[in-house]
Amino acid sequence: MSDDTIKLSAIVIKATKSGENDKMLTLISQEEGKVTVLAKGLMSLKHKSKSACAPLCYSSFVLKKVKDGFYTLISAELIESFRTLSEDVVLLSYGAYFSSLAGMCVQSGVGADEEVRLLLNTLYVLCKRPDEAALIKTVFEFKIMELCGIVPEFEYECPCGKEGSFFSVSEGEVRCSEHKTPEAIPIHKAQIQLAKYLTESTLKDALFCSCDKRVSFSLSSVTEPFLQYHLGNLPNSLDYLHSIIEKF
Repeated sequence: MSDDTIKLSAIVIKATKSGENDKMLTLISQEEGKVTVLAKGLMSLKHKSKSACAPLCYSSFVLKKVKDGFYTLISAELIESFRTLSEDVVLLSYGAYFSSLAGMCVQSGVGADEEVRLLLNTLYVLCKRPDEAALIKTVFEFKIMELCGIVPEFEYECPCGKEGSFFSVSEGEVRCSEHKTPEAIPIHKAQIQLAKYLTESTLKDALFCSCDKRVSFSLSSVTEPFLQYHLGNLPNSLDYLHSIIEKF
């Protein structure tokens, strides 16, 4: 293998058409972080690497370096397709959101071992527990917050000692009505209890916990504004996910 050729395992988080027969891939890998790859001729049905380059596929890639963070595809071999997700529009929408959010938190040229592990484990559990998609989404959001270094705190009391009933998006903590910030969101005890458990648990325990589905679903009113505020933006795939959920 030449000096400008690398081999890595990565998840395809985006694939867009480029020209007549080419595709531009965005990958996240443990070794190189976010990587952009031009896959020439990938639109052809006869392309040997076509199935390994679909969104959400985890594959082994051989790439030729053009410049830092940008490569051309030599070959790709499928490791895991997460086929269950591609067969269900709701699950596929969840997967697209998870991969897009992970991509926002990964930099080019910076190893992303934990982010890749988180995404792979989340997609795997989503395939196995489709009925718990809302909980899995909440867990993924909390754990990606942790990797980004923006971990909120969930206590039953405001720092002043009074009972907390609002979550401060800007401060990342529970506040009472007297000390709530302007953008604070109402939060009840069941939400605080679940949020506290999920943030303090291991990924495995959080993904396989038993809880009220209504509570796990309602935590989106906390996690989404918090991520929006601290990341500055959220992927468009979240809006699409919401539209799909409303239809089903």
